[in-house]
Amino acid sequence: METKRLGFGLIGAGFISKTHLDALRTIPNVEVVAIADLDAERGTKFANDYGVPKFYPSHKAMLEDPAVDGVVIGIPNKFHAPVAIDALNAGRHVICEKPLALTIDDAEAMINLAKEKGLVLGYAEELCFAPKFVRAKQLMETGGIGKPYLLRQCEKHAGPYSPWFWQPELAGGGILMDMGCHSIECIRWALGKPKVKSVMAHMGTYLHKDVTKQEDHVIIIMEFEDGTIGQAESSWALKGGMDSTFEIFGTEGVIYADLLKGSSLKTFSEKGFPGEDDSQGWAHPDFEWLWNNGYPQEDKHFVDCMRTGKTPIESGIDGLEVLEIMLAAYHSAGIGQKVNLPFRPRNVKVPVDLWINPRPELGVGPIP
Repeated sequence: METKRLGFGLIGAGFISKTHLDALRTIPNVEVVAIADLDAERGTKFANDYGVPKFYPSHKAMLEDPAVDGVVIGIPNKFHAPVAIDALNAGRHVICEKPLALTIDDAEAMINLAKEKGLVLGYAEELCFAPKFVRAKQLMETGGIGKPYLLRQCEKHAGPYSPWFWQPELAGGGILMDMGCHSIECIRWALGKPKVKSVMAHMGTYLHKDVTKQEDHVIIIMEFEDGTIGQAESSWALKGGMDSTFEIFGTEGVIYADLLKGSSLKTFSEKGFPGEDDSQGWAHPDFEWLWNNGYPQEDKHFVDCMRTGKTPIESGIDGLEVLEIMLAAYHSAGIGQKVNLPFRPRNVKVPVDLWINPRPELGVGPIP
């Protein structure tokens, strides 16, 4: 039987949409048929530069196109939930970039609507598909390092690629909402997604006080119900490139995985290489960035779920779990105490407010 060709629409014409465009084009019988962006000049340029057949001035206009079977949402965080809900109501499968939403209510609404409509809601967490991290998880599961007691994931660089990340009303928070979510979910996924018992966090603004009041460095300690510890560290305050590492410590050994440098080239250039970001001085150019970061594997998995009706490895429920942990982290940093889960406050519109304007009246959650 011939496999039905699936058409995708990209919502947003920024960096992450280009990444998904490249990833989707590696999948047989999948075509990116449209791009939507409120900025007509930027959207038209994206379509022309990258050979996308159609441009639409809004996501609602694109959802009228019968050639669109699924959408990738790659726009500022504030709009993830309303745009996803529009797409699900229009009968389209959704791949939503992280974070899933800014509030518990919105995240639950997305999950419930996808279930009601029988549609796939994929939570775009690529680290769970990155080959090095997948291999690290596999090695851990063999028992070769004994019982894991600490998993640590770190992602750091000097700041975001778009100005909207500095704005709490659009981003919902700083580095935690941008990259801390990756670290949290990488650890949960590697352990098989056990329940998190408690969260403790420290955060601050060290490098970017002139442009934002949000955090640019965060350290989170997650205690799982079996006593295993997860340490997530994320930063916009690292000078000299980017780090993304995953470390698993066990009673009989240790596993170190370096996402960006372990299989890269090593170069030095006084002026940098044209077309290569962060290539001045010593650099580690990746020979196959897209695949090493897991994007083609991630999107292929979502497409397979669209075809089969299976629940994705990274679903809307996972996005909700990560959001809960991030809310607990902001609250913990705000009040200077460990926060027990569950922690799902319903009256928090912007997660980072729990740190900027601490709310001690919310307490520390149920005592285990």
